[in-house]
Amino acid sequence: MGLAKLKKATVILPRMETQAAVSKLAELEWFHPIPSSSASEHLNPYYDDLLLKAQKLYQEIDEVIKALGIPAEAGVLATMFRGAPKGKTDYHIDNIQGFIADLEDRAAKELEGARKIIDERNRTQKSLEEYSNLKALTENASSLSMDLTRLGTLSKFYAGIYVIDSTDEAEIRKSLEDLAVYSTNLGEKKTALTIVGSAEDSERIAKVMRSFGINPLQIPANMPQNPNVAFSEASAKVKELEARMEQLDKEVVKLKESIITKVLSLREAAGMAKDVLETTRKPGGTKNFAVIEGYIPAEMEGKFKKLAGDDYVSVVEETGVTIDLQDAGKPTMPTLLSNKGYSKNFELITETQGLPRYGETDPTKIISFVWPIFYGLMFADFGHGILLFGLGMLFRIRGNGRLKMWGTLVAASGLAATVGGLGTGEMFGFHFSELAVLSGLASALPFIGLLSVAELTFDQVVKILAVSVAIGIGHLLLAFGLRLRADWRLGNKLMVYTHDIPAIIQYLAVVSLILTAIGAQYDIIGMFLSNKTYGPIPWISDVFPWVTVGMVARAAPPVIFACIAITIIGGMKEEKHLKAEGKESPHGGMVGIVVETVMVRTIEMLANTISYSRIGIMLLVHSALLVTVNNSFEHGGGLAILIGGNIGIMMIEGLIVYIQTIRLHLYEWFPKWYKSDGVTFKKLVPNMLYSNLVWKEDGSGKKKQ
Repeated sequence: MGLAKLKKATVILPRMETQAAVSKLAELEWFHPIPSSSASEHLNPYYDDLLLKAQKLYQEIDEVIKALGIPAEAGVLATMFRGAPKGKTDYHIDNIQGFIADLEDRAAKELEGARKIIDERNRTQKSLEEYSNLKALTENASSLSMDLTRLGTLSKFYAGIYVIDSTDEAEIRKSLEDLAVYSTNLGEKKTALTIVGSAEDSERIAKVMRSFGINPLQIPANMPQNPNVAFSEASAKVKELEARMEQLDKEVVKLKESIITKVLSLREAAGMAKDVLETTRKPGGTKNFAVIEGYIPAEMEGKFKKLAGDDYVSVVEETGVTIDLQDAGKPTMPTLLSNKGYSKNFELITETQGLPRYGETDPTKIISFVWPIFYGLMFADFGHGILLFGLGMLFRIRGNGRLKMWGTLVAASGLAATVGGLGTGEMFGFHFSELAVLSGLASALPFIGLLSVAELTFDQVVKILAVSVAIGIGHLLLAFGLRLRADWRLGNKLMVYTHDIPAIIQYLAVVSLILTAIGAQYDIIGMFLSNKTYGPIPWISDVFPWVTVGMVARAAPPVIFACIAITIIGGMKEEKHLKAEGKESPHGGMVGIVVETVMVRTIEMLANTISYSRIGIMLLVHSALLVTVNNSFEHGGGLAILIGGNIGIMMIEGLIVYIQTIRLHLYEWFPKWYKSDGVTFKKLVPNMLYSNLVWKEDGSGKKKQ
């Protein structure tokens, strides 16, 4: 379910023709290379030159993109307000060599103008920094009108000018009291000291001044040595350069808007060529022949053989793997998810936990059904759901790549919340009956308000929590069933009969006891010891009217203990089997098996079931927050409170509900059955956002697909 069947494909060819074979594999795209355990040291020099060209080209394009400040993918806010860059560039390809040559020509044309502006901006920025530093250096001494050139020509004497804080003058004079020190007032806080001494005193003067963090005033040789003149020239130059920088920044913005999709496409295409060549650079084989191995989807077998043709020896064979157990010493089979349409967007959630092993059940389709139910119940409000749906569609329409998939997921969650809002009969916290526009709809459709949270009475709260737990029971039973299915497919009958089936029966018995306790008005001891007649058992009596509290109270404990006993026996047999194979038991001996089975599993079942009550709790919290906001509005808070409160609730509560929804999957559901340590199937040519590869026609005149 949702996983593509893979086959192992092998190509054998002369080593000097590897670049041609790689072109064929790139055209196939769906090829996951198998790293060779004995990569050949014999390399193809032409192939290495080609790789070097691709690496250099990618680096050059990437440097321009970084200099222009173009992100690889548009961010969330940029997508919302401006939209992600759209449009793809077509590349007509015959082989990988011609593709790289075409990219070099395109890059030279497209990036020529960008490089000129970037170079000029860099030069201008460097000059601006130099003149800004000079301006800052001479600013405090700008009132000094004297030539500093002669100070540097003294041989027997030392003379230096220092700009200091006026408060430090007395202490400096005290430290250099044997030398000539002349001061010039530069303002309220600054003073210029001219210190004169012998050449031998220069080191002592420098040491004293460094203790105050002061260096001598030195103007670059290419500038006037008069501080007053240098400051005036530096100020004028800074103003000129700042204006030029502002103009260049505007030109860069216009340039980015005009070439953004083209340069992103060039980088993407160059990166693809580089990665393809790097991945297949060292195939196994001999000095003269190369062997390239990898996995392909079974449906691609025909295309693979057609591309290989008669030029190379190609072999496609079954992997012989039903479920990858990832045994040590054996190659790991990659996992290729093959979900289509709506379900594909929920691969994002599957990847959060980890991919399934090859042959394992893919949970994506289940998640695509269950996720909206959970989210819709916890965030049930007709108005909030519509707004969330709109936000998701905005990302879907204006975004690209993974953000587009997230947009679909958000839209599905919003649509589910909208339907949930019909169930609760709430729109922005107001009941449909309170809104003139929707009051007629509320009376016409009987299911509106079926799960009402309008008054939050005790009965309403109990009803909501009961529905939440019921959903949790169904979700956990599905996990137990999937665990049973996986063990059955592996042929592990010991686990099926001594663990999986007893776990399901034990869980049903535990749930039955919980429901029986509710039916017995929480008279736990009485339902086991007395023959008192109690009311109906929730849910069970609806299906089996003849079942009473006493019957379940007497039948469930023996069933639970029997399941525990079977599981302990199975654990002992499993441990014995593992020791016979020389493997370490994961249970920690007999004591570990008993503790895990008697205490851990039973408590875990209770905890997992109770955890699903968060579905109802989040609905109640959502409703309570909206009630608080609406009451504030009705008591004079104004529209600012109403609108701001709803926006705040949507942002905070929407994120919390997402966290709780994903938590129920990651911590309650997945651990029951899912390994989540699969290896990603890496296409030789990845999915690209801005590039479209069009393979040229072959000799028969047919276009390569």
